[in-house]
Amino acid sequence: MGTTIRGIAHLNELTKDVVADYYVKPELKGTLHADDIVARLAKREIATHNVDGRAFVTLFMQECAAAVVEGYNVVTDLFHAGISVHGVAHSKDLGRTIPASQLDVRVHFTQGAVAHAAISGASVAVAEQLAPTGPDIQSVCNPTLGEPNALSAGGMALVQGLRIAVRGDQAEAIGVYFSSVVGSREVRIPAAQLSPNTPTKLQFVLPPTVTPGEWRLSVRTQSTGNSASFTKEVRECLYPFTVAVV
Repeated sequence: MGTTIRGIAHLNELTKDVVADYYVKPELKGTLHADDIVARLAKREIATHNVDGRAFVTLFMQECAAAVVEGYNVVTDLFHAGISVHGVAHSKDLGRTIPASQLDVRVHFTQGAVAHAAISGASVAVAEQLAPTGPDIQSVCNPTLGEPNALSAGGMALVQGLRIAVRGDQAEAIGVYFSSVVGSREVRIPAAQLSPNTPTKLQFVLPPTVTPGEWRLSVRTQSTGNSASFTKEVRECLYPFTVAVV
């Protein structure tokens, strides 16, 4: 028996024609950064005493990124990475270089052999969440592209989930929040800028202050799912994945 992946089952309230179906989300323990991985490596039977592990990991990742931009497919045991370009070029653009900001340029990843092996022998222990009352974010995407966890600067953003309607009497506190992964910037999208603003869907245009980079997204609301009642305190749901703005 391999590793057990712990999961939480949430009642799927979006499918009206199916009774008692659930969607499963992993039970997350937190986020591991490069220093945390180096600390895990130090516990193994390898010589790390005279190695600056953090610098090595940083340089390794930087070189992977540089090679991908040069046009190489980078293959490691954990991931395979490559470059992709989407967008429209006109005849006047041919024969000259076009800034990546004018096209949809992304690095895409697929799992490698080690990642596949880690999950291939695992099982999922599913436990029902008995009293789901707070907001629950299920997905974030650009509705015109559909790629999960990726948004275009100045473009449309779509947040889907359960009980995520941004409503309440504490208007200055509720909203969709973006917090930068690097630095301490925070941007709030108030309820007035959300359309639609329903228990299952929030859509809005990214303001200029949500600049290209990695962001954390959360929804803060007093909604209970019942439009006639609010909670006394603002409740928050933090989306468990980072969102890339390009």
